Amino acid sequence: MTSDTVKEDMMPELQELLPGAQRFEAVSDNVFAGYRGTHIIGYITTGDAFGYGGKLELAVAVDPQGRVVNFAVIEERETPEYLIRVEREGFFDSLRGKSCQDSFRVGVDVDVITGATYTSEAIAKAVGKGCRQIASGELGLSASSDFATIKFGAPEIALILLYAAGYIGHRRNFKYTRQVRWMTMIAGLVILGFWLNRPLTIGNINQLLLGFWPDWQNNLYWYLLIGGILLVFTADNKNPYCEWFCPFGAAQECLGVLGRAKARSAGKFKGYLRWIQRGLAWLAIVLALLFRNPSISSYEVFSALFDQVGSTVQFALLGIVLMTSLFVKRPWCNYLCPLRPVTEFIQMARRWILSLWKKIIHETE
Repeated sequence: MTSDTVKEDMMPELQELLPGAQRFEAVSDNVFAGYRGTHIIGYITTGDAFGYGGKLELAVAVDPQGRVVNFAVIEERETPEYLIRVEREGFFDSLRGKSCQDSFRVGVDVDVITGATYTSEAIAKAVGKGCRQIASGELGLSASSDFATIKFGAPEIALILLYAAGYIGHRRNFKYTRQVRWMTMIAGLVILGFWLNRPLTIGNINQLLLGFWPDWQNNLYWYLLIGGILLVFTADNKNPYCEWFCPFGAAQECLGVLGRAKARSAGKFKGYLRWIQRGLAWLAIVLALLFRNPSISSYEVFSALFDQVGSTVQFALLGIVLMTSLFVKRPWCNYLCPLRPVTEFIQMARRWILSLWKKIIHETE
């Protein structure tokens, strides 16, 4: 959408957003007024936010009282299943009719859609942004700026406690490492997997690399999830997530207990399998950076297990991995997970930086 004179081919799209409007005029930068006769019946503008797949942009229609009439997705790079889910579960309808004075905060005055948290938060923020722009610019109404409020609750507290338990539990002089590890794994399986369905994925890493960072006030969980790993790696070179409370890792280990799985060696194929794992991980990152879409190359099967969302291939792969987990300890983690090569790279970078630092210190003495 632009602020140029409304062209004939744009009319169907604008009328779909604002039914009843007979004509449209560009009244300010990126804002269109819809008229019925000589009366303005609403305005249309755009709002954007960062979702799971990057930038998400919406066209938003608002009536003269500052209420959302309708909206439509203009640009998105979300996982298709997430968009389908938020619309199917009535999330779009819950935003229509909201006032510009509402906060549009998911979990506060808008219900979150479990399993599509980032997508639903981005849609709500983009709608709220467009609504407030029209309210303050065209209607002279005061609009809520509630997005500055820090969102901190049970998910963030649970994540901090899991990191703390993992950090303490793997200390050398700690006597109950095995017991605490199983407690954190079960907690990770239940909380991060089935309850929140927000485990760490290669998509999160790609978001970080692409600079698609959500606003920290509403997304402390995202920053704690990634920042916690970097912090603990920096402190003591341990992986606090994968071995202690990764929900999919926990699911594999639970099945391994049932089937008495062993840490079986791949023999002469071990090296090839590890390089295949690394190749898939870095290919996923390169494709995401190339197409500027964090989730375009994600092949993880977490959602297929915890939220029953995924492609036929992902469900088939999930079945193979779960069956193999009965006999082989953590097959996904050891041979397919794209996060393992990333953590290996962080460890390698840490060793290089420490070696370089020691060399500088030695030369200056």
